[in-house]
Amino acid sequence: MRRPLAIFSLGLAWLCANGALWNVVQVVGWAKMFHDYAQVMPASQALAVTFDGSAACDLCHVSQTAQDAAREQLPRDAALGGGMDKLLLLADSVPILVVAAPDFAWPSVIHNIGLTRTELVPVTPPRV
Repeated sequence: MRRPLAIFSLGLAWLCANGALWNVVQVVGWAKMFHDYAQVMPASQALAVTFDGSAACDLCHVSQTAQDAAREQLPRDAALGGGMDKLLLLADSVPILVVAAPDFAWPSVIHNIGLTRTELVPVTPPRV
């Protein structure tokens, strides 16, 4: 139960951050308009009247107003492809990587002579 709630909350936060929530409000407005018009006229005519834009509902006005306000808050260069055709990422130069051999030599048997054991390891006698 906790994981689906977390996923739903994350999705809702993403929609709010992107401004796509106003698109969802617009779709709900269209569905409401289509439902209301389909009660009194054929479905094809209700669909045409819903999307012609001449009689927008309250949800459509709210959605459009909020989307316009969100666009006005953006910087002029960031507003939907304004001004920047492509993004160039350049580096002056790539530093040369030099891998040098280590200064020391691997330890040999001579260095480990003092660490080798000369007597037998004491073992306890077997028990019966």
